[in-house]
Amino acid sequence: MSESLDEIARLEVAYRRAKRTIFGHLIFVGLACLVGVVVRRAAGLPQIFLATVFIVALVLFGGDIMKLLYCRNELRRLRGPHSTS
Repeated sequence: MSESLDEIARLEVAYRRAKRTIFGHLIFVGLACLVGVVVRRAAGLPQIFLATVFIVALVLFGGDIMKLLYCRNELRRLRGPHSTS
């Protein structure tokens, strides 16, 4: 039982860290989109330029997104029916 509680505690720490990382990535992508809009309008670039920002963000931050999803799913699995949330 103690091993299970230790594993849950370790995953909770990793989950909180992953959430902070994703939040930081969201701020970065938001700022990149804002800069992208300004650059696109100033340079007369096509609208696909902004879609490229999202595609690049998903590719670059995909590992962190998967880490967040993995930690969330493992926490749900370990807590099982005892989870209150």
